[in-house]
Amino acid sequence: MTQRSFSTEQADDEQPIRDLCTYMVENYPKATLQDVYKTCYQDYFGAGHIVSDTTAAHQYLSAEIAACADADMGGIPSTEPTGFRHRFVRVNLSEILNGTMSEEELFAHFVAAANQSNALGDNWASEWQQIETIAIAIQPEWADSVLQENLHMAASRNGAVRHSDAFRNAYNPHYRIIQNN
Repeated sequence: MTQRSFSTEQADDEQPIRDLCTYMVENYPKATLQDVYKTCYQDYFGAGHIVSDTTAAHQYLSAEIAACADADMGGIPSTEPTGFRHRFVRVNLSEILNGTMSEEELFAHFVAAANQSNALGDNWASEWQQIETIAIAIQPEWADSVLQENLHMAASRNGAVRHSDAFRNAYNPHYRIIQNN
């Protein structure tokens, strides 16, 4: 798997989006346009959309760690920047299972990142259109009119999406988003 850079520089052109899409094609051949949307959405908004109740979020994390204790989580790196701006980092729950990080430490970083107003702006739908155009130019197989319409609808309301079934089945992603420091 290719290791991605953790630069936090703002993108002023299309190259960082192309680089992200190329990375996805090379490292996640089962990924769909939905997975590009997800990582870019995470980069644009952070993780605040999933932490309205910290007690429930911590219970969910504990249950997920227990459920994946025997799972092969090697399909995604231990840490990986989100999107093309790399504002956040996905931390694979394998980091807890292998003792690199404690559950409490990861949860504290996750909540700290989620408790901030992280959105880059209020223009996600427009940004998504640009990302989608570049993504399909890089990987024409990602074109899917029904999925694209669903993603446009989600983007119009700043909505999050799950990983695609194909991505989940192939790579078994279990992670949390933290701030890229």
